[in-house]
Amino acid sequence: MHKGLYLYLFCLLCSSIVMSSEYMAETAKQAPKPISPNLTKAISLNEEPEPAESDLIWKGVSSSFDLPFEEWDNDDEERTWLHGLSGNFSLGYPMLQTSAANLPANATTGPTNNNATTTLSLKYTILGNWFISSTLYYYIDSDQQQAWNPDFTYVFGYSDWRPYTFSLMYANYGGNRFKATEEQPVTNFDQGTWSLGWKFPITKPFIDWLSFTDEGAIGCQTDFNFTPEYFDLASTAYKKGHKTLSLGCKYAIFGNWYVNATAFYYFDSNQKQPWNPDFTYGFGYFDWHPGTITIQYNNYSGNRWHPSDRGEDTGRFIDGAFTIAYSFTF
Repeated sequence: MHKGLYLYLFCLLCSSIVMSSEYMAETAKQAPKPISPNLTKAISLNEEPEPAESDLIWKGVSSSFDLPFEEWDNDDEERTWLHGLSGNFSLGYPMLQTSAANLPANATTGPTNNNATTTLSLKYTILGNWFISSTLYYYIDSDQQQAWNPDFTYVFGYSDWRPYTFSLMYANYGGNRFKATEEQPVTNFDQGTWSLGWKFPITKPFIDWLSFTDEGAIGCQTDFNFTPEYFDLASTAYKKGHKTLSLGCKYAIFGNWYVNATAFYYFDSNQKQPWNPDFTYGFGYFDWHPGTITIQYNNYSGNRWHPSDRGEDTGRFIDGAFTIAYSFTF
């Protein structure tokens, strides 16, 4: 398929290891192929040989954006329309509640929320790894809710948890409202962000150098992010084409305990607003199984590589928030 070929070519540009292995395979077609140590071990133990890294990459890339329509042909009588619906309840509490930022009334993007909230998140898996999700917010101190603090957010697209797969998602975390006003519509679709990403694990020998536990594992994702319309504080006007490149990694230390971080590159530094971070980070205990509790700390504020460059009341540890959530399924 043309789609798989294009994705594979893109992956080749991203991974010099794959380029090297494919080139060697192409030039050695006529030569006898030596038996790999993995295959020798598998033969002696009567086991299946471990797949080569290039095979795993190709499997992930070529299976991205699959549409397994056969799932809809399932004759299971117990399967209902609720199948694929999951969610969580959560309580989010900021370490420091600061005064509202001095932004114009028409700004629908701004700093992270500085008020305690309770949320209900629902996710519906439509087909395979295609999904749509939404989060509803209740502000414990409603007087602190600003124009850019949403009543609800929504996300949809394709995201596969497996390594070496691509993702394509749209997310809108702006000042969405249940009830439209003259100043603020229900949602500004152009102010949401499109992200094209690719997942990959940190493998040996690098994982051995970076992990300090036997169970340690690191998974990463790189994304190209594009926001058609964004609010510019310097001009107090909306501008077009906010673009960033991000690289995020999550280190599973042991069990469900983890730390993560994401770094951002701005193609145009003038587009970076005081609340736009150079990096974000978090840690905690995460369990995806239904009926479990998750506890996390996350800091999405205007973190800066050089602390002197950060905006007022942002980019500090105390500008992050703790969240406790309970997950469920139907």
